[in-house]
Amino acid sequence: MSERRREGALLTTAAQIVVRIRAERKLSMSSLAVLAGVPTSTISRIESGQVEPTLGMIRRIALGAGYHLHVQYYDLFTGKLEDHVVAAGKDEEAAADESGR
Repeated sequence: MSERRREGALLTTAAQIVVRIRAERKLSMSSLAVLAGVPTSTISRIESGQVEPTLGMIRRIALGAGYHLHVQYYDLFTGKLEDHVVAAGKDEEAAADESGR
């Protein structure tokens, strides 16, 4: 899969993230699906690009495989690159509170 860049930032697709998670952890689609608590078909559809998952779904898959999710995004209103880490086991509201949002 090719990497894309915008203004020096690496852009990664959801499919690339899930494929990389599986490769690094040496997991089958079905094993990752069990760890993430989603159907195997969901993993397959994400990897094939048939669906674009929500950030919550990517978080669920990453946490299921034992990763922390680190999110960078460009805030169009402030013109700044924002950087947040969502720790394993925390819900989105708690993580948002900790980041000052």
